[in-house]
Amino acid sequence: MSRTRTRRGAFTLLEMIVAMAIMAVLAGSLYATLHTAFRARRSATAAVEETRRADLTLALVETDLASAVVPTGLLAGGFLGEPATDAAGRPADALLLHATAPGGTAVAGRGDIRAIEFACEPSDDDTGLVLVRYVTTNLLAPTTPEPEEETLCRNVFALSLRYYDGIEWLDTWDSTTQDNDLPAAVEVVLELCDPDDPDRQEATYRATRIVRLPASGIQPGGTMEVASP
Repeated sequence: MSRTRTRRGAFTLLEMIVAMAIMAVLAGSLYATLHTAFRARRSATAAVEETRRADLTLALVETDLASAVVPTGLLAGGFLGEPATDAAGRPADALLLHATAPGGTAVAGRGDIRAIEFACEPSDDDTGLVLVRYVTTNLLAPTTPEPEEETLCRNVFALSLRYYDGIEWLDTWDSTTQDNDLPAAVEVVLELCDPDDPDRQEATYRATRIVRLPASGIQPGGTMEVASP
């Protein structure tokens, strides 16, 4: 009797190796494409995040400046802007003003005028600055109350403030020496640094905003042209 051998269809070892090599190449190409896409997404998100943080911070500062009150009267106080620098010599200006409070539910001990102070404090790792807003709401308290502290922006590289007196831009403003008046406008320059950069030796984003103060009695004598400090 003769035996008939039946050959079953199957992949050889060489075919399996070739198929696995092709799969590995395709997987590597897909990983490289996805990695590039994710990296681009992170970069775009980081760039937008800086712009968003700066815009929100400047909007809050602009709201307080636009509602500043004349430094006279029982509850009103001075408008004091002082230039300052941090440990690295970068601008970290400070500003104290009195402004009207926004509308809302009345709370005992909270008046319609509040004292607001903007200051740059060192970050926990001493590699950047944190823009902090201090608010005192009860200006008639028998003892000086502890101001409410609010962090406006982190990873601040520098904060520069200048004040327009109707003719030129000044680096400082003291209402007691300016006939108890407000500046006609305030220029706010906010610079941010990259939080992923351990050295943080340069700013990665810079935003500038000029705010007119409606309560100022100073009439600008010309165009408020802004020159670099």
